[in-house]
Amino acid sequence: MNPTASGTELLTHVPERRRVAETLGWQPGIWGAFFLLVASVFGLGGKGPSLPVEWTIFGSSAALGLALTGYEAWRRRNRTVLVKDGERIAVYRKGRLDMILDSGEVAVRDPELFVMLRIGVPLGLAAILFTSVGILPILRNESMIDGLLILSLGLACWASLGSAAWTRFTCRSLRVPIKGSRWRAEETVLIPRSRMKELFPGI
Repeated sequence: MNPTASGTELLTHVPERRRVAETLGWQPGIWGAFFLLVASVFGLGGKGPSLPVEWTIFGSSAALGLALTGYEAWRRRNRTVLVKDGERIAVYRKGRLDMILDSGEVAVRDPELFVMLRIGVPLGLAAILFTSVGILPILRNESMIDGLLILSLGLACWASLGSAAWTRFTCRSLRVPIKGSRWRAEETVLIPRSRMKELFPGI
């Protein structure tokens, strides 16, 4: 690792074709949109929240939805970018050079199939359950609001599952060290499979 990377070199100085930006799924955005939908139903439907429990649901859903969508926007503006620098890899974070690593310091470790199934199977079952339960009252023209909320939860589960599957099968997972972090020694960076050879010619 090169500890002398000062952070003064900007990503804008690197030609676009040499930048390998991390790929991001849409998990925070999906769930942020769902909670904002819940908040809008309780906050804007009818005369707005009236009971304390409705105010609690409205307030907590709105806060969580705004936090998740805000985080989604923030992380997309601050993607980690990797640039091949001879035999080394330059790591840019928040638009500035953070460190320069030897290729061997960046590990390629895709999630195990068991871990993916442990997440994907319950998520898929939840998607089927909530979609089925939510669509019934809509078809019967009864409890439309409740049905739409449950159906939207099912759709959010489907979208979450689709995002997870897309990132799993179209990207490789890299473990990139983090300099000076008190909480994490490394971060997981997803890179499109089609661009892996730019960073690791031997793969």
